[in-house]
Amino acid sequence: MVYKMINSKYKVFIESIAITVVILMIGLSLGLYIESYRTKKIVDSYKDYEVEALDLKLQNYYYQIMDESSCKFAIEQNFQFADDLYTRGLELEKSEESNQLTDNILREKKKYVLLKTELWLNSILLKKKCKDPFDTVVYLYSSDPSNNIKVAQQKVLSNILKTVKEDKGNAIILIPIAGDLRIGDDKSQMLGAVNMQMRVYNVTYLPSIVINEKIVLEGYHDIKEIESYLKK
Repeated sequence: MVYKMINSKYKVFIESIAITVVILMIGLSLGLYIESYRTKKIVDSYKDYEVEALDLKLQNYYYQIMDESSCKFAIEQNFQFADDLYTRGLELEKSEESNQLTDNILREKKKYVLLKTELWLNSILLKKKCKDPFDTVVYLYSSDPSNNIKVAQQKVLSNILKTVKEDKGNAIILIPIAGDLRIGDDKSQMLGAVNMQMRVYNVTYLPSIVINEKIVLEGYHDIKEIESYLKK
């Protein structure tokens, strides 16, 4: 009788452990699947920009040969692309915050940054062709998460610029660009197009704001000061 009770308790104990292990394995597998799905979704979202990068390049060729009569349509197209790029970028940033930055995601993010830099160059060309019809506000920030003070500062500044964009609407193009991404594993070599633009406008500190390719504001600045440099 005693033996049967002990054996019964032992059996229940083993079954409990087995059930616990199965539940943990299911939970772990589910967690890995969800994480993998999120990572793939982010990478796929970035890959969508490869076609748009080609589209932007072709738009650049068009801006070079077009005359002033095409300005209205070209400006509308440029704003539509810029706004879509900015909105989708915000969504991707939220997804990134909940995932570790893998090599695949980082590689696609570099393409995305180069795409936004090309948008900046297109906007500069369009402004020259069409008698400076809008403001460009380029937000160059650091993608290094290790500096907590700078990360906090950049979050505040990002929200301020978002408010400026909401206030001004299609009067400005807002382009956030990570200014410290590197090529491959070479820590000394920055993305060429981004590096050249930063050199042209003498940007040596991140975060910085470049307004209309004339004004460079380093670090934190409030809405009133930023808007004071925009067209009235």
